[in-house]
Amino acid sequence: MRTALVLSAALLAGSAGADAQRHRCTHVSGGFRACTTFVKAGETSAIYRRAGGGWVKLRGGLPHRPGWWRRVVASPDRRTLLAQWSGECELQSTYFVSGSGGGVRPIFRGHVSTIAGWTHPGFARVRLGEAIWRGGAMVNRPGVYLVNPKTMAVRLQLEKPAQPGC
Repeated sequence: MRTALVLSAALLAGSAGADAQRHRCTHVSGGFRACTTFVKAGETSAIYRRAGGGWVKLRGGLPHRPGWWRRVVASPDRRTLLAQWSGECELQSTYFVSGSGGGVRPIFRGHVSTIAGWTHPGFARVRLGEAIWRGGAMVNRPGVYLVNPKTMAVRLQLEKPAQPGC
């Protein structure tokens, strides 16, 4: 206990300077987690998978997109991750991430969305926070969608009101 208190005091004292940084990791989901180091100039974020007694980086941040991985949830078969990116202005977006190679595929590209989990058969549940329009027609209403990670097909499960953005 005494060692833990001394170590905590040393960490707090070391982070009090101008270059203070904070390191945070999400809860583990199926052997995966997201970790971010926040510094004054921005953040560095990555998704990790458990390997033996440690963690191996699976995927870094998104190129040319400021932000950080806010949450990651493994599919029931652990082959695909449902990941939520918190970008500029704290706007959320969702991605499928390969559990083996780290490749990403956006879900509802360019639109506010958050993850709601997985169904037991392996469909992602994603909340779309705004309507998607093409031309003058609404193609997706705000709500919770089931998304097939193999085909990217979406089906409205539950209509919800739009979420305000910044």
